[in-house]
Amino acid sequence: MKKIIMKKVQNIVALLCIVAISASCTYGTTKNQVKSTESPQTTASKEKLNEDMASVNHSAFDKLLKKNVSDNGKVDYASFVKDKSALEDYITSLTKINPVKLSKNEQTAYWINAYNASVIDKVVRNYPTNSILKIEGGKAFDSTLPYKFNEESLSLNDIEKKKLMGSDLFDGRIHFAVNCAAVSCPTLQNQAYTASNVQSLLTSNTKAALTNPAFNKIGTDKASISRLFDWYKADFIKAEGSIINFVNKYSSNKITNNTKIDYLEYNWSLNGK
Repeated sequence: MKKIIMKKVQNIVALLCIVAISASCTYGTTKNQVKSTESPQTTASKEKLNEDMASVNHSAFDKLLKKNVSDNGKVDYASFVKDKSALEDYITSLTKINPVKLSKNEQTAYWINAYNASVIDKVVRNYPTNSILKIEGGKAFDSTLPYKFNEESLSLNDIEKKKLMGSDLFDGRIHFAVNCAAVSCPTLQNQAYTASNVQSLLTSNTKAALTNPAFNKIGTDKASISRLFDWYKADFIKAEGSIINFVNKYSSNKITNNTKIDYLEYNWSLNGK
């Protein structure tokens, strides 16, 4: 009888050992699978996929700019009138995107393009005109745009002052990228902004504006600078601590606290051909 009991005990122990070994193997396999899904390669691939999914295609606007804007920023608005539908289609494509889901560079490019395209669209809708200030009773920058961006109604000033300069996208160089369709406005680029070029273009635009005597005449003793530095003084101080610091960062000609500074008259005539 004892032998039978001992035999049963041995069988039970053996069975428990088999179960324990099997569970250990299963746990090890599962653990390895978890490690595999969290590998750096997989994480990087996911991040790249998310980045690709969140990108915005600005090629349609790029094509329009290359066709209708000269290298020195003169805009052929009569030609843009003929491309009115293509311009509207591009802006409409932007309205269907939630920019919050984009990377910081992508958001910056998105809103600069949205601003510049909307300015052109506003001129085209009211063309011919010789100044944007003659559109909508001089309220072209404050009136609500005929597009809702991600279901939000905005004006041109809303895009510039809230979406760009009033957010974590703030950057003093943006004042040299958004174009107000005026002769004294920094040159409109004949290419669209993208996540990959926005930083380099912001810098090159700013440097170009500060070295162009049509916009800024900078000398050590006297500097006649764009009225933008007067209107948006707080932004330039926020960006670099002072207007002097901002100018010196991007201009080859330097100014000091002793430099006599005045502001050039702003020419609101249309920047057309």
